[in-house]
Amino acid sequence: MKKLKIALIHLDIHHKQPEKNRKALIARIAEAAQQGARIIVGPELAVSGYSFSDRNDMTDWAETETGPTLTALAEMVRGFGIHVCIGLAEKDACTGILYNSAFVLDPDGKIVCRYRKINAESRWACPGDSKQDNTFETPWGRMGVLICSDSYYGLMPRVTALRGADLLIVPANWPPSGLDPRELWRARAMENGFYLAACNRTGVDLTMDCRQAPSCGFDPRGRMLLDGKNSESQIFWLDLPLTSKGRLNDLLRRKCLAGRRPQHYHDCYLNLRLIRDLTGFLNLPQPGDLKLHCIVPQGNEHPADALERNTTSDAQAAGGLYLLPSFAYSDTALEKIARNARSKKLGVVTCNPDSADHRYYAFQEGLDIRQWQLPPWPFGNDTTIPRIDFGPARLLLVPFAAMAHPELAVAAAKQGCDLALAPTDRLSPEHRLLAGVRTIENLAIAVCARNGAGIWVTPEGHHRWEEAAAGPGEVCRYDLDTHRTRMKRFQDQIDFEVLLRQPPSASD
Repeated sequence: MKKLKIALIHLDIHHKQPEKNRKALIARIAEAAQQGARIIVGPELAVSGYSFSDRNDMTDWAETETGPTLTALAEMVRGFGIHVCIGLAEKDACTGILYNSAFVLDPDGKIVCRYRKINAESRWACPGDSKQDNTFETPWGRMGVLICSDSYYGLMPRVTALRGADLLIVPANWPPSGLDPRELWRARAMENGFYLAACNRTGVDLTMDCRQAPSCGFDPRGRMLLDGKNSESQIFWLDLPLTSKGRLNDLLRRKCLAGRRPQHYHDCYLNLRLIRDLTGFLNLPQPGDLKLHCIVPQGNEHPADALERNTTSDAQAAGGLYLLPSFAYSDTALEKIARNARSKKLGVVTCNPDSADHRYYAFQEGLDIRQWQLPPWPFGNDTTIPRIDFGPARLLLVPFAAMAHPELAVAAAKQGCDLALAPTDRLSPEHRLLAGVRTIENLAIAVCARNGAGIWVTPEGHHRWEEAAAGPGEVCRYDLDTHRTRMKRFQDQIDFEVLLRQPPSASD
């Protein structure tokens, strides 16, 4: 085999009509198998429908693992020699506990993976165990499963990658409102270096319209392989290239994970659920408004000159925080920036890279220049990532490459950081997407480069993050209210032992 053929059953699911849904699902799976699919994926809650008011409302529609759906599918896969993953409302036969689950059947009809959704529906479903193994082995590589919103925060996909998954399968019931899941799923593929296949549903549920909901696929670089929508049931196809050994290529996943530094992530396991006031608990600055500016030079303009040009009004500049791009600043240029900061009562942060280290500078009225020397990322255990307080905010100074890892953002947010500042040399469209997605981890992000700048702010509810952008010769501005960045909600049901396990040393 040169390619792995995957079918996504984009099913029109009818609420509380299991016989109709099961018949349609099995027919589409048989059709996909006859057309050569080796892995077939169905949506979340493919037989029951999605919207239920409470446990009593769902009980009659949930199935055990020996129920009619999995029994019928087991007979089918034995005939076709395929792997099938579908989402079901599961009733545990021993306890009666209800779960939103995904089951994977192998070509022998055996259940090789049962994954219970962790961000489960609070009205009726029990959350799954964070230590459950959501991966399974196939002839083409190890695959992982997450259900819909379990892919929202970054740590669960990252744990799946650390368990060896080269393809993440996402059965979903994600309506086309709020955050577009395609942005999210693209970022998850990029930051973990694995393929991603998300099978959404179509049709109208009791409380949501999914007729424009997308099913999609991405490669490990985040390139879109599939973007499918249909108001009626349809099979969408993904053909994933295989190596000469018939396996999915895992080089990008291994490269992404090799850039991790778990010793800098340990605060991500802290349990802050019961802490009502992070400001007092972590001795943070009192929250308020922070006037944030990212200055992009025009043409060959020196960043120090661009700062002076954009702070001509002392009254406008006073109290603001200015981020400049990474640049080879001379001592003369640094002194010019310092004079500007003192005279106009403003703060400035920037970075000076050279062949040996990155030196970060913070200028603040009435204070000497503060500086930190950081080696290029990924740096070792003896390096401290600087955190400083400025006005109403706690700031993290960090190379943008470090923010490619969601663990660091979560750890910084749990340390009380409101905003990460990442001066860099160049800002790409991929950087912009990763910066936006990183705000989901409860941290605002500001990036300034010579070709552009952006400020990304934590989303409200299920909406997309806020974003302000600037090009060459422009200034990106945002008034950040740190009351907002103190309102943190973490995904804490994580297998932290997998996440924080140190990689083996070269001598092991």
